[in-house]
Amino acid sequence: MKKKPLKINFLGTNAGQKARQTTIIAAGIFTLFVGLLAALGAGASYRAATHGTTVLSEVGQILTLSDITHFTWGGTVADAANTFATPDGRLNILLLGIGGAGHDGSQLTDTIILASIDRAHKRVGLVSIPRDLAYPLGGGRFEKINAVNAYAEREHPGEGARLTANAFQKLFNIRIDRVVRIDFKGFTQFVDALGGLDINVTNSFTDYQYPTADNGPNPHQYQVISFKRGLQHMNGKRVLEFVRSRHGTNGEGSDFARNRRQQIVLTAIRSKFLSLGTLSNPKKLTDLWTAISSHVESDISAWDLLKLAPLAIDYSSTRITSNVLTDAANGELVPTTVNGAFMLFPKKPDWSQIRNIIANPFLTKKELAQQNRPQQATTVEVRNGTFRTGFASQVSKKLGRMGYTVDSTGNAVSRGYEKTVIYDLTNGKKTSELAQLKKLLDANVASSLTVGHGVRMENGKTETLNNTSTDFLIILGNSSTGLVNPYYATTQNP
Repeated sequence: MKKKPLKINFLGTNAGQKARQTTIIAAGIFTLFVGLLAALGAGASYRAATHGTTVLSEVGQILTLSDITHFTWGGTVADAANTFATPDGRLNILLLGIGGAGHDGSQLTDTIILASIDRAHKRVGLVSIPRDLAYPLGGGRFEKINAVNAYAEREHPGEGARLTANAFQKLFNIRIDRVVRIDFKGFTQFVDALGGLDINVTNSFTDYQYPTADNGPNPHQYQVISFKRGLQHMNGKRVLEFVRSRHGTNGEGSDFARNRRQQIVLTAIRSKFLSLGTLSNPKKLTDLWTAISSHVESDISAWDLLKLAPLAIDYSSTRITSNVLTDAANGELVPTTVNGAFMLFPKKPDWSQIRNIIANPFLTKKELAQQNRPQQATTVEVRNGTFRTGFASQVSKKLGRMGYTVDSTGNAVSRGYEKTVIYDLTNGKKTSELAQLKKLLDANVASSLTVGHGVRMENGKTETLNNTSTDFLIILGNSSTGLVNPYYATTQNP
């Protein structure tokens, strides 16, 4: 009988399989650990060479051991969501840009953008706030809003960004969860570390008054910069010029045009940062962190930014809404001079229009305006209860553009109204339209008593109606001034 050859399978037993699995797991952990140490060491070495410090001192500035452990064993998208959890699911981040060391007014904010992230609907809203917006100090005193950070930083060094966010929370009546402040040098290095940006320039323009470097050989002098229309690749210096220029030709010579360009660049940064080439490139990530670390003040840690990336990937660029506060005819602001300083004031003195835009950044201004249109046909008659010439006509034209039918305009039988009064002649049948008019005109609603072809006023006098089918009679007071007129001068000066 022929004997079968003896076969020995050293991996066939349970003990052998367990040993092999243990070896593989151990090797994996070792490889991961070595990789993390290598990345940590490379980043620390790079920072040490850049800052002139030691590798050991820079290790702690990159990631802590607890950070590594947390990310290795529990760093998930769900964990990132918990890190940025808010009561309403909306994350509001204030972005500030300053000149930084070597620039005049180094702590003045050249850029102010409020970015809101709606995590439930995966959309982003950006609102640019002009640096010349008047910030109320109380007692009839104002300063430009771009100085808020400078004063806060002077009083509390190292805390200016967060204190600025706290001040803006009160002014705009909105919660600001996180703040990021970066200077020009950090911004330039950050863009270069990204490998530059591809920017679509919508308008060709030339700026003959672009400042030279404040700490250069000719401070306070100008240089000429130009941009041609079309898609082009820009390095950090070029991108900074693009977002900082404020004296360009072809409609690009204002802060409002600059604010729009800043939002274009912000969107480009998002796309580049979230590209596969950035997230999968350890050196690029290290360079980005190096660029930011010495030029940023923020209550978002570097590790939090890394955890935020997986969430941000889910947001499509088509779901980003951009709004810029302007002094255009249909804008929210009006320019004026206070003690020789140019400032922008809200047309509505109670700030309600601006606060409404900031509260709803995911809607365009056109969409917000659509919300103010009456849901059903609504007829109004407008009477001027102030001493402002032509006020009723101005308000009537505005209401007409918003979708209301204005039957007639004229002067009220009495003048001197401070608060606008709306008389409801529908017996409560158009509550939505009444609520919209009340908010729009900053008005009170009074009970009405129809007498023949008129309405009995609260002062006992009768206002004659042009049409007995009118839905609302509006007696204009000074409270409605902001709807059509500039912010009145008596409140602008100390």
